[in-house]
Amino acid sequence: MMRKGTLLFSLALILSFGGSLLQATLVPRMSVEQMIDDSELIVHGTVLRSWSGWDRARQFIWTHYELQVSDMIKGLPSARLVVSEPGGIVGETAMQIAGAPRYEVGEEVVLFLNRTPIGYLRSCGWGQGKFGVSSLGGAGPVVRAAAAGVSFVEAQGEQPAELEKARTPITSFSGLTLAEFKTRLRTLIRARAAGEGR
Repeated sequence: MMRKGTLLFSLALILSFGGSLLQATLVPRMSVEQMIDDSELIVHGTVLRSWSGWDRARQFIWTHYELQVSDMIKGLPSARLVVSEPGGIVGETAMQIAGAPRYEVGEEVVLFLNRTPIGYLRSCGWGQGKFGVSSLGGAGPVVRAAAAGVSFVEAQGEQPAELEKARTPITSFSGLTLAEFKTRLRTLIRARAAGEGR
């Protein structure tokens, strides 16, 4: 049986290469709670360098980004890690995947990361798990949702109605100061861990 992540990746490839009229990848809209549950790691850090290469099976090109971790919000502590997103250029071969997030060297981010079936760490929900950090002065750095090149569809029938109402939209976290963003995240992570322990 094809795993959900593999299915979404295959769908994105079809949408990306299927025709010039398709400009975005369709992905299920995720809540903050869903991203927390799906994430192996949640990190705050800065992009140090990037490079592209084929996966082991030489089916897809991936671009890899080394991240200097300044704060591990969820997961085991690590000073550096590599985040990988589909698409990139190797030699004369280019592969572009609509909706796959890109990062710039020096960019400061908070990332919700899950592990792909081939072992790479990548952002949850086709970029929904990427938040850019920018310094605007005043109250300090601000965090903004950074998903681009995707169109969201609402998942239906996955949860009882009362649970769906309790989901926190990602947009409610966008625009918070970095400090408040982390505080709210850690509160939700603790609450969800406590709920699982019952």
